[in-house]
Amino acid sequence: MTEVQMAPTAANERIGELDIIRGFALFGVLWVNMYSYPEYIVTGDRIVHLWGESIDRYVGAFTEWVAYGKAQALFSLLFGFGFAILSDRTEACGLDARRLYLRRILILLAVGVAHVLLLWAGDILHAYALMGLVLMTTRKWPSRRLLGLGLALSLGAAVAGDLWLAAITPEGRQPAFVGLLHTGMERRWDVFLGHDYAAYVRELWAMIGQEFYGTPLGYVFIGTILGRFLLGAWIYRQGWMQDTARYALGFRRALPWLGFGGLAIAAVNPAIHLMKIEYPQSAELVLAFQNQLGQLVLALGYACGLVVLCQSPKWRRGLSGLGAVGQMALTNYLMQSLFYMFVLNGFGLGWLRYAGATVCLGLAVALFAVQIAFSRWWLARYGFGPAEWLWRWAAYGRRPPLRRMRIEPGAATVA
Repeated sequence: MTEVQMAPTAANERIGELDIIRGFALFGVLWVNMYSYPEYIVTGDRIVHLWGESIDRYVGAFTEWVAYGKAQALFSLLFGFGFAILSDRTEACGLDARRLYLRRILILLAVGVAHVLLLWAGDILHAYALMGLVLMTTRKWPSRRLLGLGLALSLGAAVAGDLWLAAITPEGRQPAFVGLLHTGMERRWDVFLGHDYAAYVRELWAMIGQEFYGTPLGYVFIGTILGRFLLGAWIYRQGWMQDTARYALGFRRALPWLGFGGLAIAAVNPAIHLMKIEYPQSAELVLAFQNQLGQLVLALGYACGLVVLCQSPKWRRGLSGLGAVGQMALTNYLMQSLFYMFVLNGFGLGWLRYAGATVCLGLAVALFAVQIAFSRWWLARYGFGPAEWLWRWAAYGRRPPLRRMRIEPGAATVA
């Protein structure tokens, strides 16, 4: 049997829009993670608002409106899409798609577990890897089943979590785990601004264990991720992203509905919080559903808008920096975690005390500008980001060339 030559995906075989969308999503992830650090990991009442609490309040509402949950939704859709691409390209090379994918996902799981337990409690990699293992069992599912279950989990997991909470906590009482979360947030302030790495790691373990996967929060989270994975795989089967020029008119027609519709739906919850509107507990289920719907629709709107912009060569060149970051998504994601640790925490600058919503947005923009410049510089010289190169080496069992190389015509490629 003739050996199949595996090579990195050639530049003319990449779906450029996907890299741009991935880079855009990664900025959203950076922005939201910065914003969430003082809001959900430690108590926000100790933050020094450098530009005034009222300004931070409005910037925070803006963050929740346009970014919170949307970036993660978009990234999850891309993961499901990428899974489908990998499966098809691997099988086209005559290789065992399940075996290669399993190796890649287990490596990602190992990286994610180390990341969440030693560096950053907001890690997404371990959850993606765990749900990626489940996703592998759906390869042969009919498209209708992918779409149906994908929508049910994407929109319904949060509602199911609220139903469960309503069943175990009479009206007016807080679930027991809410007190656990608040206690942990109070305790973490001194730990995160201190210099005791062992104490920091203990807090990471507590957060991911008893405060997250020991509560309904973790299972709502991973259920929603799986639903978005399935929707991403379903989108791949439609062929829209593989030939965006052919479907350009469809993208333009869908953009107002997904973009403006998503913005309208996503505005409800931030507006309620900003105006401090009180509502009955019975409205929780409706708001939970509406929140998930807004995240999904607006994420699709962002993707659709970027595809439309990419139809213009001028806009495509202008967005190429996002594409460079997207090609090195794993490397840039891990770099962001190092930034959180050594800029916000006491191991470095200790700027956590000043991490209001406005400062977080400014830091996110500054770091992402550096990542664009670094990614451009790196990819001008090398074919993969450092983390992506190591990942492929471990998955394929042999070292791929790191320096840029010329891909011979006709060579089989695997993403």
